[in-house]
This record gives sequence, structure tokens and C-alpha cells, in this order.
Amino acid sequence: MDIEMLIEKYQLNDSESQVLRFMETHKESLKKMGIREVAKQSFVSTATIVNMSKKIGFSGYSELVFSFSNSTTSKLVSEIVTEKERDHFVQLMKKYRDKPIMVLGSGFSQNVANYFSEFLNLYKFRATANSHLEFLRENLEEEILIMIISNSGDTVRLTELARMANEHHIETIAFLGEKNSKIGRLATLTISTETYSPKVFREFSPNLFFGTALNQFELLMSDTLKSIFN
Repeated sequence: MDIEMLIEKYQLNDSESQVLRFMETHKESLKKMGIREVAKQSFVSTATIVNMSKKIGFSGYSELVFSFSNSTTSKLVSEIVTEKERDHFVQLMKKYRDKPIMVLGSGFSQNVANYFSEFLNLYKFRATANSHLEFLRENLEEEILIMIISNSGDTVRLTELARMANEHHIETIAFLGEKNSKIGRLATLTISTETYSPKVFREFSPNLFFGTALNQFELLMSDTLKSIFN
């Protein structure tokens, strides 16, 4: 749970922010403390804590405590991204912290690209979900980062852009359903869900790419933000 993001997103007042920060600091002992003790230690009323919990989307204090006490992030990271991929992703995101990031998708992947871009902008990265070809010209090496989202990894337009970036030595992070694809071979870093199958369009077959790619991005960005702000 990203406390500072919640404070900013829901425009919490000083008292509400104080409670959340206290809970984050003491999350290991929240179940033993109880709401009255948290209120006492935070110098607020129990009503303030309950109202704050509901304000940020929880049914009440108990559900908020459960969220603090049951993080599965470490397990998920190890299951869907490797340590090498995580370290490389964090290194690239820190390198381009204050530089343009172009996030590209096509079809359903464009919706994912839009989400990535909005998420990055929330944390003051300079992201856009549009294709600006002037960003792919020569002499922009290490001045812009490209992110590409593609289920097959062979989408024609995105492959062309990945090839242009590669030829101009512009670093690229690709979220793909197939690692050994055209885009996967061109990218600086490929994060693959390994879920792509041409048979995915069979009736009622689940398409696991988009949900898994979103989870990978969220987990990788969690590590990135911790590395930047902690």
C-alpha cells in the first residue's frame, strides 16, 4: 500500500494523513493494538479513523488493517517477474526519471498503455501514451525511454517503432505475451507474461495477457518507487 499516493489521491487532511502514516509505521502490530490505541497514539478520534478508512475505499477500519497486514507483493514479484528483470526495470526507470517516456500500444493494448501513462504521470514521470515519431529520430540516445505493450509481440506498427528505436539506440521496455517475438528480440528489456497463443480467440478462452501485464507493471513500479523515495 502506497501511503503517500493515497494521501494525495484522496486529499486527506493532516489528521487523516497522520493516522495512515502511523499505521504504516506500526503495521506489524496493528491487529494487537486495536482502533482505540491507534486513535490515542495518533491523537485523533476513532470516528476520524473510521471515516478516513471509508474515504479511501475500505468498508471500515478492520478491512484497512487487513490490507496492511496481508501484503502478497514479495510473493507475486517472485512468481511473475525475475530478480534480474526487476533490477533492470528499476535501473531504467531511475535513469529516465526526469526524461520523456513514450508508452505505446495498439487495440486493447492501447488501454493498458493509457493506464501505464496515467500511473507514471501520477508520480511525476514525464509519460505520454501517444506515438510521436520525432522522439525516435537520431541523437536522442539516453534522452527518451520507450515502453511497448503487445500481446503477440509482432504487431506490425509497434514492431516498426521498436526497430526504429533499436536502430537509433533508444532504450525500450516491452511488456509482451511472447518473449521470443520480433519486439521481444528488439527491446532493451522484455517483460513477458508467456501467455500468448494464437488459439486465444477460441470461444470462451481467457486472455491472460492484459491482467498479467498490469500486475507485472504494478509490482515493478512498486519496487521502483520504493527505490526512488525511500
